[in-house]
Amino acid sequence: MKGKGNTLSKFGGTCSIIVGISYIVAGLSYLLVPAEQKAVTDAGAFLTSYAQNPLMSRIEEWAFALGAILALAVVLAISEKVRPVDEGWVRWTSNIALIGFAVTALQYFRYLAFYPERAAAYVAGDAATKAAIAANQSLVALDPHYWLVFGGVGLWFLVVNLLALREKLWPSLLAYVGIAGAAAYGLVVAGFVFRIELFITLAAAVAIILGPIWFIWAGMILRKTTS
Repeated sequence: MKGKGNTLSKFGGTCSIIVGISYIVAGLSYLLVPAEQKAVTDAGAFLTSYAQNPLMSRIEEWAFALGAILALAVVLAISEKVRPVDEGWVRWTSNIALIGFAVTALQYFRYLAFYPERAAAYVAGDAATKAAIAANQSLVALDPHYWLVFGGVGLWFLVVNLLALREKLWPSLLAYVGIAGAAAYGLVVAGFVFRIELFITLAAAVAIILGPIWFIWAGMILRKTTS
């Protein structure tokens, strides 16, 4: 069992470091995405802009999709480290986080597959076609308001970092970074639910700094773990 614990920690730690790098790529890409592609209220503007200049959005989508797959291993490794403190909360929120990251991967792979074709069809279509495509734009997302993608994952972040802070499982500063990251995730959900683009932009700016710090630092700790 000891060897298995070491393997999970080291593998999860390696994945966590890579996820941190993917967050840097996703965050920087989002900040460089044209303003029209950040719009949550104007599907037509988004599709028109995406058809003309999709590069930054495509990089962001790949980073989130691949990062989410690797993050599944991170959830397992971190949860195993924190589980003895409060098994009920850790098991429940880790399952939600696993679902959240799985939905994230599926959702962003859908974006990669569907957005180019939808954007091209929108630009080439007549008024009726454009209206029809814009009207069902939100159906591309599996989780349109990001309740699982950011909300569920953020809940797990909050729980494991609060427990780690209480029991001093890792440095207090790392735990505070994780708690702040959980708050940023909640801000993303609020931004999509209430259609406030400023919230999403602010959360992305915070995530660009805190996300990589937490994942890379946590990954280094996991790799040093000797269970």
